[in-house]
Amino acid sequence: MKQLNVKQLRSLRLLALARDDRAVAELNSRISNSPDYLVEELMNRHGWAAHEALCAVQQLQEEALRSTSDQQTAA
Repeated sequence: MKQLNVKQLRSLRLLALARDDRAVAELNSRISNSPDYLVEELMNRHGWAAHEALCAVQQLQEEALRSTSDQQTAA
């Protein structure tokens, strides 16, 4: 089985939280508008370390940007 890197594990952790917690899922859908709020929510409500929360949000932003770019390329 392929071993996941740290970024992939953080992403999976955030996705699992999003499935289990409606507030995190809602924040995840609005990440492009409020990344600071999501970082704060992950730290205060879910006990994430600051660097983990920042890395997870950065990865989600990168994925959103990549997805948007892919959609524009396909159009």
